[in-house]
Amino acid sequence: MINHQVAAVSGGTSGIGYATLEALREVDVQVAFSGRRAERVRQIAAEHNRDGCCVEGVVADAVDEDHVHRLFDAASAAFGAQPTAFILCAGRGMPGSLVTSDVSQWEDLLRINVLGAMRQLRTCAGLFTQAHPGTAQIRDIVVIGSTVGRVLSAGNPVYGATKFALHSLVESLRQELCERGVRVSLIEPGFVKTEFQASAGYDMRWFNELEQTQGPFLSARDLAASIRFVLEQPPHVHVDDIRIRPSRQRV
Repeated sequence: MINHQVAAVSGGTSGIGYATLEALREVDVQVAFSGRRAERVRQIAAEHNRDGCCVEGVVADAVDEDHVHRLFDAASAAFGAQPTAFILCAGRGMPGSLVTSDVSQWEDLLRINVLGAMRQLRTCAGLFTQAHPGTAQIRDIVVIGSTVGRVLSAGNPVYGATKFALHSLVESLRQELCERGVRVSLIEPGFVKTEFQASAGYDMRWFNELEQTQGPFLSARDLAASIRFVLEQPPHVHVDDIRIRPSRQRV
């Protein structure tokens, strides 16, 4: 990849994050990635490093205050250079409306999807603007949002509220950093079929039945291809927002 030799992926052990890691490795980008499951982090590193160190894993939670610093330090130690691209995939879902959702999960949802993302974006913005002042090196921040962060979802508004907040943060950061050589981009997927739904507690029977009428749903690799497209644009071109849905998804 012309723009980046080293990238960092937050939430790179499954789903869109792992597909992005693989897509970057296909074009010889070295990747530092994070995830909460230590065994999964070790497994990914072992699989990809058989012929030399090309990925470096960090066991971290999305809300850890030192999350991004640890990712960047791991990349520097393993590859001799800090990332110039940061892809934020870490997050969680939650089914239900304001009335029907599990109120005991609200705080954790906001802590991960909003506060955790805010900390990561703030830290990454600081590192990117400090590391390459006055240089032509383009730096990229790519954030995974959701269509429910733009179009009101009556069935999933609590999760959607965290994505509305995230989208606002991403656009404000884009405006703040665009003159400093940092591109901030948002990817808004519709229905994507990964382990995200089951781990968040969605009704998988409903989800599978929905795919019969509005699918086939997107795969994680479909999203990874969009992320790679954003990263591969020449420095004077910024694809700052992509909304991507299954062809038959209505809303």
